[in-house]
Amino acid sequence: MNGRKKEGQRAWNTPENQDFREIVRWIVLLIVLMEVAGGLITNSIKSYQVALLDSQKGQLINVSNSVAGSIELYLEDCQNMARGITKSRAFQLAERQQEEGSPAAMQQLLEENLAVYQEDIVCLSYRGRDGKSLSAGDDRGYVVHRDLGSSEALEDIAIMKAADGTFYFRESASSEDGGVLYLYLPMTTVYTQTTSGIQMGANGYVMIKDSGGVILMHPVKEQIGLNVISGRQEEYPDLDLSELKTLVQHQLAGRSGVEVYHSYWWANDPPTRTRKVSAYVPVRIGRDFLCVSAVMDYSEILEPAARIAIRILIAALTTTIFLIVLIRNLIKGIQSQRQTRRENEKLLRINEEQEKLRKQSEINAQQQRLQLIGTMTSGIAHEFNNLLTPIMGYSGLMLSGMTPEDENYDDVKEIYSAAEKAKEIINQISQFSRKNAQQMMEPVHVAEVTDRALVITEAAKPKNITLERSISPDRDLCQGNEIQIYQIIINLCNNAMQAMKEDGGTLTVTAAAVQAGERHDEYFRGRPEQWFYRISVRDTGCGMTQEEIDQIFIPFYTTKRPGEGTGLGLAIVQRLVDAHSGHICVHSQIGKGSEFVVYFPVLPQTENAGEESAEA
Repeated sequence: MNGRKKEGQRAWNTPENQDFREIVRWIVLLIVLMEVAGGLITNSIKSYQVALLDSQKGQLINVSNSVAGSIELYLEDCQNMARGITKSRAFQLAERQQEEGSPAAMQQLLEENLAVYQEDIVCLSYRGRDGKSLSAGDDRGYVVHRDLGSSEALEDIAIMKAADGTFYFRESASSEDGGVLYLYLPMTTVYTQTTSGIQMGANGYVMIKDSGGVILMHPVKEQIGLNVISGRQEEYPDLDLSELKTLVQHQLAGRSGVEVYHSYWWANDPPTRTRKVSAYVPVRIGRDFLCVSAVMDYSEILEPAARIAIRILIAALTTTIFLIVLIRNLIKGIQSQRQTRRENEKLLRINEEQEKLRKQSEINAQQQRLQLIGTMTSGIAHEFNNLLTPIMGYSGLMLSGMTPEDENYDDVKEIYSAAEKAKEIINQISQFSRKNAQQMMEPVHVAEVTDRALVITEAAKPKNITLERSISPDRDLCQGNEIQIYQIIINLCNNAMQAMKEDGGTLTVTAAAVQAGERHDEYFRGRPEQWFYRISVRDTGCGMTQEEIDQIFIPFYTTKRPGEGTGLGLAIVQRLVDAHSGHICVHSQIGKGSEFVVYFPVLPQTENAGEESAEA
């Protein structure tokens, strides 16, 4: 027995059965989650139904209040219209003639006003002080159904019933001579005017009844004139109207409220039982009131919640099917996961090797370009040196035979200095492709070098370009090479003038010692107290886009037209600035120009002097 039990355990622990156990656990978990989710969804739907019903009740009571207010305003407008007629000069003259025994003028006035207000009034009548009456319009055998009395806003008003069973409001206005003008307003017109545009679902409607329970206005014509309880009991003695009676009792007591009750759709034959929601309010007219009630099918209110429940059920079934299929495929996915991981790792290694090859290829291409530059510049340097050698030789011989007091001494010395600087520039170009090119560095007064560079710039600039300068006479020293700093300034000025060559403009060069402070550039991080010599070269040319700014320091890249630039000027500037442990940044805007700013670190022993100069 124990042997069979052990064999069964071993069989249950096979890999196939382990997968089966995993599936069983997932199914059990799924069932538990669905039960919990089902309970939560049911409670949520019930809460949503309650909130939806409360919201709809609020909307129905707003509809009832709106209709009640519209009826009051409509009757007041008609009352004002009647008063306006009685106070008119024409009415007063016609009334006097009526008293004198000539009714023609009054008859004509009634007919004219009836034609003007025929959309609202079906009959106008006048009763004089002597009891004689005139009328214009349909005389439908009106009898008083309910006398509503009068109020501050309304004179004597009554509900009239015609011989055909239709109802009318009769409003009156007294004249100064004691006569009375009567207006007859069809309740169908009042109903249309005050309830137009109101929609409450497919079966919702507004009904109005008097304080005795007689229906005065209803969308179903056959319901007009019936007593809401006794009339329906006579017609349908077998129907259960108990909840409807309770509702009507509250309405005829002059209350306001919202109630859910069982009633019938009276337009159907026979009437079908249903559940309704009614919001009712009284509208005060004279000494009496009418009851306005907005009625809606209860099922229509809850229909959105029912639709949501059906959608949730469909979604739950779909999700269940999906999860069953997912669990069925889960084991296969686990089995293939390791193999997929190994393949992904292999592909990742291949991609990494390819990326290394691509980067190495770019490095090789860059090295080839730099080698090409080295080859080209070595030949150029040789040719220029051949030209500079006699210039420097002869000017040097001339200087050796002259004294500073000689008339041409300064001119010859300038020739020799210019040739010497040209030779140094040639050396820089020839060494451009060497990453570790070394030059002699020594303390340099950058302000003096800037002044000398601007002398050459002033002489070389076109006539349509104005040079403005502001060089602070700081005595700060920077560790650097005078020729290289000179070359940086000349290159930046030449670039600026090139940008303004066609339209002209202003070249502004400023130089001064500044403290790093809170500058956001990464170069200044960690040294807010350090001083730098700042040189700004700003033009008013065409400006550059951000894409161009990102590439201007790349060798051979140029924004100039073919034949106007080699693309090496700014690359050399950046290399020289880096060699001085400096920093260069660019600001540019299309149509407004560009500004290049260079920072050189000031030697520590001269920082105090720079600070004093800045304060001065």
